[in-house]
Amino acid sequence: CHERLVQYILLYRVVVVRIRRRLVLADCAAPHLAVALGMEALQNRMSVYFVTMQRLVADLRKAHHEGRLEKRLRVYIQPKLLICDEVGYLPLDALDAANFFRLVSERYEQGAMIITSNTSFTNWGTMFGDQVLASALLDRLLHHATTVNIRGNSYRMKDKLKAGVTHALQEEVKD
Repeated sequence: CHERLVQYILLYRVVVVRIRRRLVLADCAAPHLAVALGMEALQNRMSVYFVTMQRLVADLRKAHHEGRLEKRLRVYIQPKLLICDEVGYLPLDALDAANFFRLVSERYEQGAMIITSNTSFTNWGTMFGDQVLASALLDRLLHHATTVNIRGNSYRMKDKLKAGVTHALQEEVKD
């Protein structure tokens, strides 16, 4: 696992820092890897902002209602690297989807982004409540992007798996 992390950091140095691209991390260990890459960026004197999708959309929604969306968007546009964690865990309403699209559009070709998600791109239309918006969003996110799909068990569940707890939980659910 450590060797894979080193490989991803090297990939990050080439893809994200030097060419200002996007990196989409999917499935297990993605948040841990995103944080590690953010730390690497900080060590290289890059500005980094880490935020969960739910916190991001709540912040932008509040700014929209208070009439200060433009100013708040700059907080997320200015860093050299924006890490947005947990994209796709919860569906978004139309305003939140539009605000996220606007952020991605304004960052497009301007700065690096790391997105973590466990949701397949084919389901983003449902998640954003609009297939056309999701398609346009993915077009911007995936252009010049590297997608890393990490397979395996959840980091948080590793100790439970060793103890056999998840097997017992699965048996309970079947009953």
